Amino acid sequence: MRRRLAAPVALVAAVVVFVVIYLLIGSLLWAPILAVVAAIGVYLMLDDRSSAQVSSDDYADEAQEKVDEALKLIKGIQRLAKDVRSPVARKALETACEIVPELFRRVQAKSPNSLFSTASQIGGHLRSLDGAVHQYIDIQSKPMLYRDPESLRLSGEHAFQRFADFALESVRLVNQGDLAQYKANLDTVAPPKLPELG
Repeated sequence: MRRRLAAPVALVAAVVVFVVIYLLIGSLLWAPILAVVAAIGVYLMLDDRSSAQVSSDDYADEAQEKVDEALKLIKGIQRLAKDVRSPVARKALETACEIVPELFRRVQAKSPNSLFSTASQIGGHLRSLDGAVHQYIDIQSKPMLYRDPESLRLSGEHAFQRFADFALESVRLVNQGDLAQYKANLDTVAPPKLPELG
């Protein structure tokens, strides 16, 4: 919030300093110089973030854009899945569409620096999946236009299931780091067995 206000407040400060200095000393030389100095000072005070913070914010914004693009693809695939007649294929698509947003949430929570690359990679897979689902629905609705439509549909079902399995395995890999912490916590939940006094 302070960063958004930095430029407008600095501009107002420059105008105020210019007017006050000009009215006090009547100099067109010193008034603009002092106005610029005041504007820079005010801007720097309000925009106190380091370049590393700005770079980090830019990365987070770009990562979120990639996630949003992927989530938009997922919504499209979810709509298409309703037209898929095969229960096996539809279930694989529904499963994938549930798991991928969970993958993004877990990556963002546990390894935010890899969210951009994860969302980029998954987004590429989702674009391929979207194209495959469109084609699958066309094969399903107009089988006479294709040679061996049954084989093509089965290939689509296997591809949908492979993607769902890939998404689930990705979440499990993210969780592996948590499991190590979980097991360590389990060891410390209960106190060690107390020696019997006798």
